Amino acid sequence: MEAITIADDEKFLRQVSREVRFPDKQLLAEVEVVKDYLRTHNCFAMASVQLGIPKRIVVIKSTSSDCTPNEEKDWLVLINPEIVNQCGKTEFWEACKSGMTNFGLVERPYSIDLNYFDINAKKHRQTFKGFVCTVISHELDHLEGIFHMDRAKELIQLEESKRIEYRKQHPYKIISTDCHFEYPPLNRNFDIDDSNEIKKS
Repeated sequence: MEAITIADDEKFLRQVSREVRFPDKQLLAEVEVVKDYLRTHNCFAMASVQLGIPKRIVVIKSTSSDCTPNEEKDWLVLINPEIVNQCGKTEFWEACKSGMTNFGLVERPYSIDLNYFDINAKKHRQTFKGFVCTVISHELDHLEGIFHMDRAKELIQLEESKRIEYRKQHPYKIISTDCHFEYPPLNRNFDIDDSNEIKKS
């Protein structure tokens, strides 16, 4: 299975994913679909909508900025995740299996308080700090039909094979650990100019 891309069906990817309602007989199989994809692809995480399942399901595979995978037993499955508080500010050059070659510099919170359910319908509240916040925040955007391109301060086109080296030269950056964080308005109407920076229209 391959991820749906914006070239395949952007309208599908732009939908707001629906809540999982427990009990859900399909949930375990749907989580396994996401895990199967993560086992065979190099990426930090995946939202199920990217694989054709428009439910609020996210699986986090890697929580390090070099994309080193965690052991599978430590993968984090988030059902109906909801950020209840966020603060601080970071920057990272983000990409996406559904976003094709779009590679963007995105500001994210440094710390988030997250409510979510596990696959057994048990509710959790957990605080995440550092790079994992970028990974989780990126995936939660997918549940709202939002892409990293919509939030990018700068946007370039870069093939996956060149991103590791680019990130070595432009690593994850912590701007503040405790400032107020709020996303700027989404930028869904942009072109890429000759300098590879966003040109708002």
